[in-house]
Amino acid sequence: MMKQTLIAISAAAVALSATPSFAKDIAVSYGDLNLSSIEGQKTLERRLDHAAKKACGYDVAITSTRMASPKTMDCMNKAKAKAQTTVATLVEDARLGG
Repeated sequence: MMKQTLIAISAAAVALSATPSFAKDIAVSYGDLNLSSIEGQKTLERRLDHAAKKACGYDVAITSTRMASPKTMDCMNKAKAKAQTTVATLVEDARLGG
């Protein structure tokens, strides 16, 4: 079976606004990681966090505040939660030698 090397973070699936910044899909590569190791899992977690921020417009400046909006935070949390199901399956497969 061919090993897939991408996980999509889909902000569109958790669209919270008509703003285009909430309609991005971001591919996250993990083919170079050993997901049976803690280090590999932490690296993937960092990549997913970065992708969720990018997909949900976390770095978009809002006038007079440095804090992300509640909609942005909700988008990020939902995107990461959705990806966690896939990550859990990948980690389990790696532990079983698959």
